[in-house]
Amino acid sequence: MALKILQVVGAAAVVILVVLLVPILLRLRKTLKEVGKMVTETRPQTVLLLQKAQGTIDSVNRELKDIEEITGETQVLVDKIGEASAAVERAIKSPMTKMGLVTGGAVAASVAVKRRLSKQVSSKK
Repeated sequence: MALKILQVVGAAAVVILVVLLVPILLRLRKTLKEVGKMVTETRPQTVLLLQKAQGTIDSVNRELKDIEEITGETQVLVDKIGEASAAVERAIKSPMTKMGLVTGGAVAASVAVKRRLSKQVSSKK
């Protein structure tokens, strides 16, 4: 007898649960229909946006390749300018060093001559 009561109560609970879930399932069905409609309406716009985005990405990639080429050419130019600068520095440095040595020698010689002359002048007095 208790088993039959338990079965009746269980069956009643299932019926109550189904009755409570029916409105929720109906709302869910309506919501899913609306979502499906929105997806169907936005699909062409989405495809168009993706095509435009792909075009933009392709354009950016082309620009990046151009920039990479320019950077490579600039590096070559900078290297050549560095080499030219080093060559000019060597060309100027060598004669300047020689001229500095000659000038230094001339100054030392003039100082030595002045000392001798001053010694000779002082010894004659």
